[in-house]
Amino acid sequence: MDTETIKKVQSGDIFLLTREEMQLLLPWLRETLAGQQRKPENAELCQLFDLVLRLSSRLYGTAPGTRETCICEG
Repeated sequence: MDTETIKKVQSGDIFLLTREEMQLLLPWLRETLAGQQRKPENAELCQLFDLVLRLSSRLYGTAPGTRETCICEG
């Protein structure tokens, strides 16, 4: 890890999760968030959730987001 990334982690500007942590977290996120009622107020959270699912799918081969995981009306 480069010095700049280490500084950002130490200052709290970013945090890192390992593959194992993502594999543990994603099923819970899917179950918890995908069960939420779809409403416009969830738009920002929905965008973040979708980003996490897409990135994890690309990096780790987990299932990507689908319409069923959408929690906003978009």
